Amino acid sequence: MTRYKETVSLEELALVKLGEWIAKQAENRMYPTALLAQQNPQESQIILNQYIEAVRSYLDINVPWMLHDKLAKTTIASLSDLIEKTKSSLGFRGSMAKFVSQMNVIVKMTEVLFTKNFTYVSIDNIPKMMRAVFYTKLHMLTGLTYLNLGSLSGGWKTADMEESIIQALKGLHSLKYLFINYDCTDNILRCIVKNCPIITKLDVSCSKSITNQSIDIINKFKNLKSIQLYQTFVTWEGYVNLLINCNTLEDIGRCDEIGKVLEFIHNNCPEACPLNLRTYVSRYATSNHLQLAVTMCPNICTMTVFHNTLQTDLTVLMGLKELYDLKLLSCDFYADQIKQVLQVKGCNILKLHLEHVDQIDLNALMYISQMCPFLETLTFYNCTLIQHTSLYTKKLDILPFRNLKRLTLVSSFTDEQLLFLLTNCLNAEFIQIGTAVQLTDEFLIKILDKNPLIYLKELRIMQSDFLTMLSVDKIIQSCMSLEILVELESWTLLNDTDREYVRNYIKINNYNVDTTPIRRYDS
Repeated sequence: MTRYKETVSLEELALVKLGEWIAKQAENRMYPTALLAQQNPQESQIILNQYIEAVRSYLDINVPWMLHDKLAKTTIASLSDLIEKTKSSLGFRGSMAKFVSQMNVIVKMTEVLFTKNFTYVSIDNIPKMMRAVFYTKLHMLTGLTYLNLGSLSGGWKTADMEESIIQALKGLHSLKYLFINYDCTDNILRCIVKNCPIITKLDVSCSKSITNQSIDIINKFKNLKSIQLYQTFVTWEGYVNLLINCNTLEDIGRCDEIGKVLEFIHNNCPEACPLNLRTYVSRYATSNHLQLAVTMCPNICTMTVFHNTLQTDLTVLMGLKELYDLKLLSCDFYADQIKQVLQVKGCNILKLHLEHVDQIDLNALMYISQMCPFLETLTFYNCTLIQHTSLYTKKLDILPFRNLKRLTLVSSFTDEQLLFLLTNCLNAEFIQIGTAVQLTDEFLIKILDKNPLIYLKELRIMQSDFLTMLSVDKIIQSCMSLEILVELESWTLLNDTDREYVRNYIKINNYNVDTTPIRRYDS
């Protein structure tokens, strides 16, 4: 991407305008529908449905199939804007019946998108008012490959929703990724097995109807690589059944009893080994459990371990030949031999996540930079960073963090530690700085003078009591590739006028920077 906004492609312009046109059709239908509804509500709905069917057929014929998901995104945004506009037009003396009729037209207009060309649906990205339409009309989206149904009823009305979900899933033969949290049942699983033969990822976490008996159904999937069963009623015996009989599985999500599972398989079903697991996530693991994981699951590449000082020896992880994504929770950098692990495995590590890790000083940051030269993602989350006692004085053999693309700092750092991290990640594309770090204008300018972050695309400084317009200007001028600069609303020294000035300044200079607050549909 260039520093300046490029001319919008005709394709993108067409999709945006088409989304606006669909919203305009909804707006144009509001008055005649409301008028007819007063005389004959049933006929008004019939006429509205006929009109929606005509628009749907028109779009199906004229919009190339590969652009339909993009059209859905622009249309939902336009209809969402129309919803807000209609809400704001409802005065104190406004007619509630008229308002409800208008909203019904807007929501119904979403159905024009329901064709076989719609392949990606995530309910969480759809305004709540429109979600009911998706839940009731899912059976029309026969081309779906990705479906995230969100939390549905949150587990409160599972029995009531079961039949509608089954009816919707019966025709979705192209599904590969399916998320049903809280409300999945054995009947729904049977429906998926029968009607979604190429499913590769299934998330039924938090579904209380899923038990050990459900595993026999899950074992019938032929292409399943990932299953998420966290916070269901599947016990360790169920996981044993799953790992022995579902040979395609590479990821079973978080399983705190995975050590016990592997121990049982090792002692009773050694012929099932080696297992194909590539992801290991557990909040409880002894050294013996980790050793079993290394021996029985040699292909593990993603490891998440909650460390127990008395029971876990992290040096066992050195035996994982494919390990490239390491997440360590609740341990000490030096006392728990993280340094030694990185010394052996560091050249393989591309992602490193340290959470509630203590004893991190400037020396530790230097060790990470030298032992993990190919590191692309680095996260510090609620770690305890300390002042170094004796500085690592040896000249660094490798230029620090030259391959780092994503840096997340949600911990309290000293200025010296921040300076080392932020002045050396020359190729960073994403940086997030949490509330525990309070940057000042002077310090931020000092960093950008040393490292202008010319490849940075997204910057999130979550909260600041000290940064001013001076920092905003420096960031925009220095970061030549910047595309997203968000969370300015949480900078207390900026007021609405300042933020509007920033947006106008970007617009006048045609910079390719988006400072718009992220649109969320969770309220």
